[in-house]
Amino acid sequence: MATAMLLLVHGRSGGVVPDELWHLAQQLAERRQAPVLVHPLTAGMPNQLRDGAGMPLDAALPLTLAPLMLLPGAHVRSDLPRIVEQLRAIRPGAQLRRLPFVGAWPQWIAALREEGQELGLPGEVSPEPPLLLHHPLEGPLARRYLGTLTARSGFRCRATPYSAEHLAELRLTLHAPALPLALAANRLTDELMAVVGAPLLQRPRFRDCLLQVLEAQP
Repeated sequence: MATAMLLLVHGRSGGVVPDELWHLAQQLAERRQAPVLVHPLTAGMPNQLRDGAGMPLDAALPLTLAPLMLLPGAHVRSDLPRIVEQLRAIRPGAQLRRLPFVGAWPQWIAALREEGQELGLPGEVSPEPPLLLHHPLEGPLARRYLGTLTARSGFRCRATPYSAEHLAELRLTLHAPALPLALAANRLTDELMAVVGAPLLQRPRFRDCLLQVLEAQP
């Protein structure tokens, strides 16, 4: 039997988890035949983990932590180590395995490259590569990551603040093909669905990529 898995996700205001992330967890639990839990970053870590049915998870069971983050921002650099410490504190002695954040997976970058090729390669119709709209990042690690992502995916990375003013401007000025770097619905996809399309988990290529990689874990 596979180990239990905890999906660490971006929650929305109030700790709400978007439906597509719950659906992913349900599919994954069926494929792995093991508990799959979902925890939003916007909520504090509880004293006891519970599975999808609300039942307490045995504190001695091995657990795989899967951070469903797409960028090496503050959540990956700061929040993730803190959450690992909290998990070890509430589950002393239990085996804890931590996966890399999704944006570091070769399979994920390959999926982005394939999506970019379908959006449009440079040519007569689209003189420039498509845009990858991402949350702004700071620091040398972020710059190195975005440079690598640009080189390997074929996209042009564009920082996109989620303020109302920036989104309104983007709605009026965006003409090149663009992809929102968001797993689940957020302010960007809420406001600009007609311009940038659906979040990535609503697209079969990316949902299948996550399912295949996570299902294959011990």
